[in-house]
Amino acid sequence: MKRISHILLAAVMFLSLALSVSAEQPSFTETEEVFWNIMESHLSRPDEKQLIQGALQLASKMAEEEKQMKLLYSSEDDTLHELERRLAEWQRKGGLDATTLNYWAINGMLESLDDPHSVFFTYDELRYFQSSVENEFVGFGFRLRLQDGAFIIREIVADSPAAASELQRGDRIIKVDDITLEDKSFEEAYAYLKGAEGSEALLTVYRASESRELQVRLKRAMLTLPEAEGQLFANEPVGYIRLETFGSDGAYQVRDYLTAFARTGKPLKGLILDLRDNGGGYLSSARDIASLFMEEGLLMYTTNRNGVEVETWVRNGRDIGMPVRILVNGGSASASELLAGALRDHEVAKLVGTKTYGKGSAQQVMLLSEGDALKLTLNEYFTPKHTVVNHVGLEPDIVVEDDAAQVVEALQSLGVKSLQLSDQDGDTVINGIFFPTVHPLFKRENDGLNIRAAVLAHLIDEEITSEEEYIPLAPYLEANPSLKLEQSGNNLTLFYTMK
Repeated sequence: MKRISHILLAAVMFLSLALSVSAEQPSFTETEEVFWNIMESHLSRPDEKQLIQGALQLASKMAEEEKQMKLLYSSEDDTLHELERRLAEWQRKGGLDATTLNYWAINGMLESLDDPHSVFFTYDELRYFQSSVENEFVGFGFRLRLQDGAFIIREIVADSPAAASELQRGDRIIKVDDITLEDKSFEEAYAYLKGAEGSEALLTVYRASESRELQVRLKRAMLTLPEAEGQLFANEPVGYIRLETFGSDGAYQVRDYLTAFARTGKPLKGLILDLRDNGGGYLSSARDIASLFMEEGLLMYTTNRNGVEVETWVRNGRDIGMPVRILVNGGSASASELLAGALRDHEVAKLVGTKTYGKGSAQQVMLLSEGDALKLTLNEYFTPKHTVVNHVGLEPDIVVEDDAAQVVEALQSLGVKSLQLSDQDGDTVINGIFFPTVHPLFKRENDGLNIRAAVLAHLIDEEITSEEEYIPLAPYLEANPSLKLEQSGNNLTLFYTMK
């Protein structure tokens, strides 16, 4: 009955606005809307007092921190009416605006849930969230990596302002306008680089290959980045697809790459699907992508707040017809875990990497009357074999810590016997594909050329007991005829051929 009354109230309020009636809308409408949505839908089934006290506690705390104002309330306040009465009192006596009080109260209710995935969005935050899921951003069109304190361009996005300029991969960004990026964190650099669509900045860059600085003026633009990128590895036919997010175009782009691989006429040994640092997106996109790997099967179970279990199936899909390896790490979450868990349970794929994030819950975005929105957790999901994901994560079938070694291990598990590895522009290149890594493959030390121990260990399938991150390469070249090092200019390439 409460819900029906709530809906009728919203309808009357809307009608009043449409007819330009002079009566004002209640000041705390969005607080009320969020309260009822949480009470009626959130997975945890919170009680009323929990939400009310959470709202009052945070609002009081924020008023003291931001306004140096002491707002008092009772520990006995436990109804929506009492919450609205307190907020109105604070608004009247403290001179606080209703919008600020709404936001404080709403975020206090959400904090009381102990659920980081239930989030309140202002109108602008909602737009940013939706853009991020669709891989849409305002920017110059390059991706950076932080390497040895320097911000290096590791990729330039096609059809972007950066692509139309003289910037190149490997250029080091030194300044944004008059602000130096020296000793800045990644977050600080991002703050200086971001800006409104159409705004400009003068970038000072250093190009090591030419030993010179240059200045490039760029204008920020709205960019839609690909959700999926892919190509074939060199030497032996294995496909590679990296999925950045599960947006509305993800399944179409994965399908197009699979079709392109098939048109080469070369039968593939397998496919590597890279879900590392993919935080998820739409569950419907995960289902559509799963249908590109299996003809039919259970995708997941979901349960709601009442414990009702629902099955979600893949129908009318197609068999991928080759072994699949899925790269995962601690940044693989939500839809990434859903897809990876389902394909593993159906024995379509094996997981390579490190334990995933552990977000086995599903949220729905609910629009509020004043243009803001609430993202609320409604369900928990389980893999087809009822594996728990939430707060647990998925353990990979093949555990590999190092980023580059994960790719090496995945290729070798697919039967690839010939590998070549090199460093280029800060990335590690493995069989012709560039992989952004935190640390380079090679380092020159006083004892000669060193190599990352973890990568070498997985490459030659030998246990290396050294506790050092980098070890001398020369002894392994002498002892292992399968290894060969070649140098062309300043570029080093390590070849490995499995006997």
